[in-house]
Amino acid sequence: MAETLSAPSDDLEPTARGFMTGAPGAPLAYARWERPAARGRVVLAHGYGEHGGRWAHVARWLNGRGWSVSALDHRGFGRSGGVRGDARGIRGPVEDLTLFLRQERMHDAGAGPQILFGHSFGGLLALLVLLWHPDTLEALILSSPALSLRPLPASLQLLHKLCSWLIPHRPLDLPGDKSQVCSDPAMVRRYLDDPLCHRYVSAAFLEAMLEGRRELMGFGAELDRPILLLEAGQDAVTDPAGSEDLWSAVRPGLLERHHLEGFFHEIFHDLRRDEAERIAGQWLDRQFPQQAMPSAMNE
Repeated sequence: MAETLSAPSDDLEPTARGFMTGAPGAPLAYARWERPAARGRVVLAHGYGEHGGRWAHVARWLNGRGWSVSALDHRGFGRSGGVRGDARGIRGPVEDLTLFLRQERMHDAGAGPQILFGHSFGGLLALLVLLWHPDTLEALILSSPALSLRPLPASLQLLHKLCSWLIPHRPLDLPGDKSQVCSDPAMVRRYLDDPLCHRYVSAAFLEAMLEGRRELMGFGAELDRPILLLEAGQDAVTDPAGSEDLWSAVRPGLLERHHLEGFFHEIFHDLRRDEAERIAGQWLDRQFPQQAMPSAMNE
């Protein structure tokens, strides 16, 4: 598929692109931004309606801090196969991401830690990967994870019920104001102009997200890796207060939580994203100090 966008100044072209086969046989697209003598790898799990390439500016920032980076386009998004905006349960997308993490671990031959960085829908998947497949990662960074969604308008709630009964797997192109979830007008324009982004969603996709929440709630004590949680103060998509039961159960010392007042849902696309990068960068340095890397890589 041809691309028509020019990269902004803080984007970084991938050093490699490829495809892997997902759980049901769907081709899944991925990209890598390699860093010589890397401290480890950060795997990016993007949000609903976008794709891994939309995170190229984050890859540049992480490369600059010594990390190799990879990003998977979830099934039904970006360059990957699958029906746009549809899902048949939450386990398929989770298994796709797990397979990708295992592939990247093998690619690196186990050298250095592997960090999973999930935003919104990708954050929900990342938490389920940690719950079900903790051996695939050493730590988790979450940006506005989609655990508790804001209520839909009454008209959309009725539409969702009707579609659930009649056409659960037919995606609808729903209208939305991207400026309510992203504060950077340049990033909003890029999203609207990007042929790899879409607004399609089926009733079954929404049900898969609800299924993911049900699978997680009550298992906070089972999340046994360091977690950095960044929540937006002006989040029009998710409600941070709706997942308190999960976070309160996480073992002491594992969770570091930041409420970023004034930020919109897309924290790392925000006009003030450098503040979020500073927090995440310092957290990574504390969790994985550079001087500790040689011994860790030889274990």
